[in-house]
Amino acid sequence: MDDVDAALMGASILMQVVAGIAVVLNLLVVVVFARTKQLRIKYFGFVFNLVLADIACPAAAIVYIHFKHVATVLALVRSFFLTGQLSILAVAVNRLLALSLMPPARYDAVVTPVRMVVACLLIWILSAVLFLSTMKLQDATINWLIQALTPIFILVVTGVLYLVVFRKISRYMPPLASIAGTNNIDGQAGTRVRQTRHLMVTFTIIFVASAVCWLPFCVGFIILFTHGEPTLSVVVFLQYSYAVLLFNSALNPFIYFWRFREGREGFYRLMCACSSRRKNQAEMDGNTVVETEM
Repeated sequence: MDDVDAALMGASILMQVVAGIAVVLNLLVVVVFARTKQLRIKYFGFVFNLVLADIACPAAAIVYIHFKHVATVLALVRSFFLTGQLSILAVAVNRLLALSLMPPARYDAVVTPVRMVVACLLIWILSAVLFLSTMKLQDATINWLIQALTPIFILVVTGVLYLVVFRKISRYMPPLASIAGTNNIDGQAGTRVRQTRHLMVTFTIIFVASAVCWLPFCVGFIILFTHGEPTLSVVVFLQYSYAVLLFNSALNPFIYFWRFREGREGFYRLMCACSSRRKNQAEMDGNTVVETEM
């Protein structure tokens, strides 16, 4: 039992450390979003929703650890993880609409900022309803099966949609000739396709990282379902699988800053502003000391 307790304690400490890092990094992303006008557009709407989910997940995980493993909080942790998955799926749906509704003005008329906010709220509500409702199930094995199959199902659907979007991008053929008055529309369509390709490549990286991090979690609950009862080794394995999921939340900000030029520039401006502020404060403190000595 001492070895098991030590393993559980190690997993708990690891979860808290990774969760704390994830919260700090994603809060930094929020600050960059707030300070960078180019990021405050609907093109990055579901990206920001994923950032919020990556804050909520680790924050709820920390609360869960410190409040003696309350079942409701655990259900919220899982629902926030699902919110992140659905946000990655929503990116593919959004980009598919952007490619299907041509000219771009049609997409802009259908996908408005208000509707995107509503879609983000529905993702949060759907995730919460799904996992909070599992608390009512009397049969634990059914609950374990749902925990295992729900992420797998969403990952498969997301993968298929990403393939559809990339297939649509590869089949896009710019017009060979344009009649008068349509040059601007063709240019907008080409820009939309290039933006979609870049965003989809970025989120393919995020999707693959997410799938890898979800794998231990799903395997753990499949083992629980097949055994019919929890064992100490499986419980320890699941604890570490949560740490892996939290690592995914900490990894995403690095992908944003790597792939989004606007994010990198916003981050550099933020760092320069902080450095200049500290330098000015140091100069003011130095002047104050000199005046005091005189």
